[in-house]
Amino acid sequence: MTTDTQPSFVNVLARDVPNEWAMCKTPGLLRIISLGDVHLGHSNTPTRLIIRNLDTYCTNEQVLADVDMLIITGDLFERLLHNAEDAVHLINSWITRLLYKCVACDVVLRIVEGTPSHDREQSRFFPEQAKNANIPVDLHYATTLSIEYVERFGIHILYVPDKWRTRTEDTLEEVRLEMKRLGLEQVDFAIMHGAFEFQLPAMVKEPLHDSEIYLKLVRFFIFIGHIHFPTRKDRILPAGSYDRLNHGEEHKKGFYDVKVRGPEDHEVVFVENKGAKRYDTVKCHGLDTKELNVSLRKKVESLPKGSAVCIRCSPHDAATGDIEHIKQQWPWIEWSLTVDKEKKKETGPSMTELFKSDLRQFTDINENSIMELIDEDLKRKTTDPAVESRCKERLKELL
Repeated sequence: MTTDTQPSFVNVLARDVPNEWAMCKTPGLLRIISLGDVHLGHSNTPTRLIIRNLDTYCTNEQVLADVDMLIITGDLFERLLHNAEDAVHLINSWITRLLYKCVACDVVLRIVEGTPSHDREQSRFFPEQAKNANIPVDLHYATTLSIEYVERFGIHILYVPDKWRTRTEDTLEEVRLEMKRLGLEQVDFAIMHGAFEFQLPAMVKEPLHDSEIYLKLVRFFIFIGHIHFPTRKDRILPAGSYDRLNHGEEHKKGFYDVKVRGPEDHEVVFVENKGAKRYDTVKCHGLDTKELNVSLRKKVESLPKGSAVCIRCSPHDAATGDIEHIKQQWPWIEWSLTVDKEKKKETGPSMTELFKSDLRQFTDINENSIMELIDEDLKRKTTDPAVESRCKERLKELL
C-alpha cells in the first residue's frame, strides 16, 4: 500500500459539509473508493485475473463495509464483447455479485462512460441487471454530460464522459451552462474520463482539460480515468489502470481510497493491486547463449506464473535464435522478442575534425540567435504549425 496523505490543519465549520454526512458510515466522514481503466476483455491480461484482483483488493465485503461510495471512472471494458466469449460470463457474474455487495454493504455506486472504442456503453448491464434481478442498489450510470444531486449525501456530482465534445473548450462551456441552469457556483465532486494538461506532454495531440479551471468549479475531488499512470495534482485524482495490461507498465497499479471530512480536511491513500500481472523487459544485447540463459533464469525465478517477459536484443544476438528454446524451457512465462534496429554509423565529420576547422563558421548561442538555430530542426520534427508555435512559446518561457 502506498500512501499520499494530506493531514488536517483546520477545523471544518459545520456549513462546509452537508448535514447529510452525519448519516455516513462514519458520521461526518464521506469515504470514497475510485478506480478506472479496468479493461475487462483485454487480450493480454486475462479477465479472470483482473476480476480476481478486483475481488481481492477492492470489491470485497471487507473493504466495502466502511465505504460510502464506489466510483468507476470509465473504460471498464477493453472492447466490444460478444455473448459467446467466456469473458462475458465472467464479467456479468462479477457485475451481479458487485451489485449485491453494494446493497449488502450499503454502498452508493457511480459509473461514467469511458472512451467510445473501449466501453461501447456495455456498462448498461449494471442498471439492466439491477432492474431484471430486482436488486435495490443505489446506482447511477452516466453516459452524458450531466450533474446529479445525490440527496443521500447532499452533494452535486458532475459527470463528463470521454470525448463528449471535439473541443474541451466546448465541453467546459457546457459544464458552465449546466451549473448556471442549476444555480450552482460549484459542484461537490466530478467524475470524468479524459485527460488534464498535466498528465501528458505538451506536444501530444489530444484535447486536454484545464486543471486550474476545473479545480475552481469542483469543491472537493475530481476523479478521472483514461491515462494509465496514477498521478495527482491537488484535488485531481487519476488512479491509472487497475491492472497491468502491456509492457511499459511496470509501475504500481491500484485505486484511490479517499476520506473526506471537509474542503481542507481529507485523507487520500493509493492502494496497490499487488496481484497485478507482471510485464517485465530484459535487455540481452550482446549476450551469448550461456550468458542469456543465466540472465533469464535469474529473472524467471522472481516472477509468478503467467508473467510476460519481453527480451530486447540486437539483430545478430543469440536471443534471436534461442527464443523458441526459451519458450519451451519456461512455458509458464509469456515470452516475446523485440529486436532493436542497428544504429547507422555516422558518415559526417568527427567532432575533432569539426573543431579543427574554422570556428568562425559556428553561430554563438544566445537569447537572440537560439530561435533561428532551432527553426530548421523544428521543421524536420513536425509539419504542424501549432506544435511548432507551442514549442517556441515554451522555449521563450524557459529563456
